[in-house]
Amino acid sequence: MVDQATNTVVPDDDVAAAAELHEEAGSRDLDAAEQLMHELSGTLDGVEDLTPYLERLVQAVNANIDGCDSVGVTVVMEDRPRTAAYTTAATLEIDAVQYAVGDGPCLDAFRNGRENLVDFSGGEERWPAFMQGCDPGEVQTLLALPLVSADRRYGALNLYGNARHAFDRTELRLARMAAARAADALAAAVTLAGARAVAGQMEQAMASRAVIEQAKGILMARHGIDEKVAFELLRRQSQEQNLKLRVLASQLVSEVRSTRSAAM
Repeated sequence: MVDQATNTVVPDDDVAAAAELHEEAGSRDLDAAEQLMHELSGTLDGVEDLTPYLERLVQAVNANIDGCDSVGVTVVMEDRPRTAAYTTAATLEIDAVQYAVGDGPCLDAFRNGRENLVDFSGGEERWPAFMQGCDPGEVQTLLALPLVSADRRYGALNLYGNARHAFDRTELRLARMAAARAADALAAAVTLAGARAVAGQMEQAMASRAVIEQAKGILMARHGIDEKVAFELLRRQSQEQNLKLRVLASQLVSEVRSTRSAAM
C-alpha cells in the first residue's frame, strides 16, 4: 500500500508472504524475497523520483528472480502505453509490436487485470497479430503481471526468460511482490502530481534513452562487458556522483565525442 502521509511505498504484507515462501521453497527463496523487498523499499517525494524507482525495480527483479533474463515495465497513462523502464534494449521490440497492434500479453494484463504466461515456442494462439509480428529473439518465456493498486490498473510488469518454462510457482510469487511495489509507486506518483504529469515524466524518460543507450555502448566497448553490467556501472556512478542517470550518460557521450574530434 501507499502511506498517503509520507508518500512511502510500504511493503505491508511482504513479511508474511516471504515467510510463506520460506515454508514452500526453503531459505534461499526467503533470502531472495527479503533482498528484493529491501531493494524496492523507499519513498517518492515527487514525480521526478518515479523513473529512478522503476529503473531500480527492474534491476532488482532481474537480479533476484531465477529464470529471469530481462525485465520491463509497461505503464499506461492517458490511454498510451510506454515502456517506462527496462534492463535490456532487446525486449523493446517485443513491447513495440504490442503497442503497434494494440494487443498482446502485457496490454492484456493491464486491460483485464490478469497474469499472462507466454511460451513463444509452444504454439501460443491468444494474440495472433502480436505473435505474427513479433520476433522474440532469444526470449522463450514472457510473464506479464498487472500493476494494480487500490483497484486501479497502471500497466504491467514483464519478465522475460531465455528458457522454456522459466518461472515456477515461487518465482511467480516474487514477481507478484515486485508488481505490487511498482503499482504502489505509480499510485503514489499519480496522487502527488496527477496522471498527466506522470505521462510527462514517462515522455522525458523515453527521450533520455538514446543517450543512455549510447553511454552503455561506450562502456560495453571500453570494458568488454555486457549491457546489464554497463547499465549497473552507470547507475552506481550516478549515485556516487549524485547526478541523474541521463546527465551522467550525456557527459560520457560528450567526452568521447570531444576526444574523437581532438584526435582527427
